[in-house]
Amino acid sequence: MNKSVKVLDEMQVQRRDHIGNQSFMLLFYLLLLDIGLRGLGVTWLEYPVNVFLIMIVVMAIYLIRLILAGAYVGTVEKKAKSTRAAWIACAVSLVACVTVIAYSSKLKEETGGDVGALLLLGISAVVLLVTVFVQRWSERRNNQGED
Repeated sequence: MNKSVKVLDEMQVQRRDHIGNQSFMLLFYLLLLDIGLRGLGVTWLEYPVNVFLIMIVVMAIYLIRLILAGAYVGTVEKKAKSTRAAWIACAVSLVACVTVIAYSSKLKEETGGDVGALLLLGISAVVLLVTVFVQRWSERRNNQGED
């Protein structure tokens, strides 16, 4: 990756670091809360699913805040090729999600109805859609000259 293409200015770096620090602390405290609740006997999801779900939610918050703050990419114009590659990646991930959903319904019958994988898949898909929406909205807002 060429450094001159995606360089953030100093303010963007500060915003990114600030948001990253806050997201890390949020992740830490949510995981600590989950451990405490599990120690008290409160189980809201099975073990690996609860940690993955917390990580997905915090990562989504981090990405959305970065995009809204304008600290995700530098101020250099995008090429049409990168947009095309992004749409291809979205299409491939959509096909993968549909395939996993179709397969997981068969897997759900075999595992006795555990919905942890389906829950993670659904929340990941929602997070992806929200992140893409916020990114597109931010691009449109920046193109119209609004702050």
